[in-house]
Order: sequence, then structure tokens, then C-alpha cells
Amino acid sequence: MKKISKPPYTIILEDFSNEIIYDGSQISSHYVADRYGVIGDSILIFRGGMKLSPKEMVDIKDIIRESHLSDILISSDDSLHFIIEEFDIQPPNMEIEYYRLRILAQTIIDILKEREIETERKSTDIFIGGKKLNVGIATVGISSSKIHFGLNVLSTGVPEHVQAIGLADLGITKEETQSLAINIAENYVYEISRIKEDVAKTRTI
Repeated sequence: MKKISKPPYTIILEDFSNEIIYDGSQISSHYVADRYGVIGDSILIFRGGMKLSPKEMVDIKDIIRESHLSDILISSDDSLHFIIEEFDIQPPNMEIEYYRLRILAQTIIDILKEREIETERKSTDIFIGGKKLNVGIATVGISSSKIHFGLNVLSTGVPEHVQAIGLADLGITKEETQSLAINIAENYVYEISRIKEDVAKTRTI
């Protein structure tokens, strides 16, 4: 595990050989503070599968729409996970966090475009050739806002009703995955920081 300082964020990169299953607990408030001792805005990156039942999900629409299809609605054998926690908006604002989730999705789309990978975005989901590349959600706690964004590394282990595609299917090697993850996180920090600069430089009317 290593920490990368990108003020005001700390990026925590877990060792990818240490597989961590995303089970919904990582989106709880102060997860990074409790586990890694990092206080403040953070982006945790780790690799591992996903397995969430409806009771562990926060997306009410998906629960209502898909709970009859499977006992496990979100799953994968291998994914690249981003857990973002932000304290800068008080009180936490879910609408703003969903704007930021879209910024993250578009950041990933732009990086994939540099690799000449064509994508389609529907809300916060990225599709390639009609197949889904990710899951994403935003939510808020009492003092912070949180994002989970999971990119499929492999397209296996997903629910039967989901047509998925993974980074491996796109020719992105295991060795490239770590640098890709850091690039995504740093570009997200850049976009949020530029917004804050725009706010600071602009006169009110």
C-alpha cells in the first residue's frame, strides 16, 4: 500500500496482490480514516471482486427494478475500485456528489478515448459495444459525501442479467491497470481542483 499526496486529496493505492472484495462496507463514512489513518478528502483504490445483496446496496431504483432477478444484484470476479470520500461541502450534498460521479465517469471515458476505445455513457454507466464496463453510486453521510466506482477488470462473475465487458477485454494488461488507476484518480483531482479555482476567481453579481 502506498499513499500519494494530491492536495486536498490523499490517494491510497492498495497492493493489487491483496485482493479486497467490495461488499458495501467500504462506502461507509470514515472508512479510510479508520483503516488507513487518513483524515480528510481521499481516494482509495483497490482491486478485487464485488458481491452485494439488495440489503447492502444504496441504489433504491436498482433494488426495486432488479431484486426479482437475483439474490446478488452486483457482483464480479475482478474489478478496479475507487472509493472517494469528500468533506468540502457542508452539509454534504447528494446532488453535488452525483455531479462529481459524472465527472469521474467522463474522466475515465476521456482516458479510454486516448487509447482509441469508443464508449457510450448513460448517466454514470459506461458502455462499450453495448456491454457495461462499470458500476457507480454516490451517497452522503452526516459529515462527508462518498462515491464508489467499480470498473470491471474481467467480465466474469457478473449477474446473469448483465452483459459486461472488462478492461482485460479492451487489451489493458494487468501491469497497466495500476498506472491507469492512478491516472484516473489524479485526473479527477485535477478537475475538482480546477472547479474550486474557478469559484475562487469569479466575482459575484
